Amino acid sequence: IVSDCLRGMICAAPGHVLMAADFANIEGRVLAWLAGEQWKLDAFAAYDRGEGPDIYKLGYARSFRIPVEEVTKDQRFIGKVQELALGYQGGVGAFQTMARGYKLTISDAAAEEIKVAWREAHPKIVHYWHYLEDLASMAVKAPGVTFTTGLVANPVIFLVKGSFLFCKLPSGRVLTYPYPKLKPIMTPWGEEKEQIHYMSVDGKTRKWQETHTYGGKLAENVTQAVSRDILAEAMTRVDAQGYPIVMHVHDEIVVEVEESRRWDLSLFEAYVKQTPAWAVGLPIAVEGWRNKRYRK
Repeated sequence: IVSDCLRGMICAAPGHVLMAADFANIEGRVLAWLAGEQWKLDAFAAYDRGEGPDIYKLGYARSFRIPVEEVTKDQRFIGKVQELALGYQGGVGAFQTMARGYKLTISDAAAEEIKVAWREAHPKIVHYWHYLEDLASMAVKAPGVTFTTGLVANPVIFLVKGSFLFCKLPSGRVLTYPYPKLKPIMTPWGEEKEQIHYMSVDGKTRKWQETHTYGGKLAENVTQAVSRDILAEAMTRVDAQGYPIVMHVHDEIVVEVEESRRWDLSLFEAYVKQTPAWAVGLPIAVEGWRNKRYRK
């Protein structure tokens, strides 16, 4: 309750109001775009036009091969959890962690069935996990040689130079993984395989230490970085149009404007949701609000 109250404590200055625009399901859209999961991109675009079901309904329907019209409210809720939990190669543990956050109780056996069904419905995304891991591993084995995903519209490029594994995003920005190397590791399913290790600051201990990564984690890094690039470009557009940005929260931009002027929310949303030149084919949608106090 206290946590829910905190947002409302952030309020506009006297004589002003807050306007915000939040990118709708940006990570799900970006991951589908990067992987070339065309049915999902088409579904997002249709929903944005008001012509199709939302992705949680459609995702459940495709996973379990039932007509979307037959998806119940409870099944749609499962569709939401699977969409949020399984995109980065998450398994039963990831699904159950997300399910607990949404107060969904389900058996591990059912969660495994949902995981398998989701992956069968998303073959391009599953392929993309392994594709990224293979390319990054090849780059580590062959310093100085570039390895590029075969998706022309949204290439991701890996290159090892000096002490870093570089990952160039479609926007042109580069992610870096210090001191990369391949080492064997035991997977959760009992298989020993070589995986990429690199140095980073541990999020909990704050210590500089070695960690490892895999295809789903690389997909998460790339997807979240591309989502951030979309947000950053939107912020520069909004700022250039004279909207004073006072904060941004995850995938949301918040501006503070004079109450006496006619600041158009729909125009503000239009500036935010413009697709960058480097992201052709990515459907982007935003949801906005206008209020004296901050809210979700």
